[in-house]
Amino acid sequence: MKHFSYCFMFGFILFVSCSRNEPDDILSHRTIIVYMAADNDLSYDALNDIEEMKQGFSGNTTNLIVFVDPAGAAPYILKIGKNAESRVKSYPEFVSIDAGNMQMVLNDIVERYPAENYGLVLWSHGTSWLPAGSTLKSFGEDSGRQMNISELAEILPVRFDFILFDACLMGAVEVAYELRNQADFIVASSTEIVYTGFPYDKIIPEITKPVPDLITAATEYVDFYRHLPGTYSSATVTVIDTKELESLANAVNRLVSGQKFDMSAFDRTSVQRLDVYGEQYVFDFFDFMDQAFPEADKNVLSEQLIKTVLYKANTIRFIDSYDITTYCGLSCYIPHPGRNDLNDSYKNLEWYTAAGLNQIF
Repeated sequence: MKHFSYCFMFGFILFVSCSRNEPDDILSHRTIIVYMAADNDLSYDALNDIEEMKQGFSGNTTNLIVFVDPAGAAPYILKIGKNAESRVKSYPEFVSIDAGNMQMVLNDIVERYPAENYGLVLWSHGTSWLPAGSTLKSFGEDSGRQMNISELAEILPVRFDFILFDACLMGAVEVAYELRNQADFIVASSTEIVYTGFPYDKIIPEITKPVPDLITAATEYVDFYRHLPGTYSSATVTVIDTKELESLANAVNRLVSGQKFDMSAFDRTSVQRLDVYGEQYVFDFFDFMDQAFPEADKNVLSEQLIKTVLYKANTIRFIDSYDITTYCGLSCYIPHPGRNDLNDSYKNLEWYTAAGLNQIF
């Protein structure tokens, strides 16, 4: 889920209509794509965020291109200018979270706005790696459909400088590992995101710099929520260097080798939680490793985690559900004794095998 409402928020299309047919085929330094799958209860928030983007954009040589699929209207593409927007393409109604449709839109934007470098903001609901079609969601929500993270990785048309998730629970080691070959850096929240999402008037100036300042953008995000009153003061954020993820998997693999883990006996509730679900699916990655394998030497893992997580920050509490007493910058799933459906899906993730988790569960 992205955003909660008040407290929580948690057929390939062949024919398109265009308001402008000619591509802007001058090679730019960077094109940033914002993909807003908002044909759901977040539609109003999407329009507010577009206004914030216009306020934050300086009108420099970066292309800031927004695809938005709002509720009750057909999807379209906007080019954002300084306090301005122009509609450059319209589509007939389709499911924006369908892999073929999403790939088509991204290809349309890359072809129309070619650049030396690309950035991507993925905006919608989200629930970490958790499989689409279950009682939970994965990335995106449109007409009751979601997209699995492995599917998302397959349809991205270029390698991005960064992927920023404005969607709940995407700061997970499983998500990052699945997308490690699609982006140099990932910015995400390991917890849910309060309905206001990222403050685009504050982060757009940072991510549209010639060298995007992702750490400052992440700092702006968490500082925004730290200054909100009461339950709204709820956030985590992480900046992940994807080139370090394979070394992180190797470190985990070595740590768990020869270890024993009794899933039925392990107290999952003793680990720092990072979701509001009653059943609990998302936990702090290092806290889990520390408690599950108390006798194992974790120095190599700790050192690699520092290289992998370039920045992390959190508020001291999330909504009224729990305190955040430890946060390593990555979340993870702990197999649930009563959820064989999720446990079986987990085994299909690249992280599961690379990290050697098949040795213990």
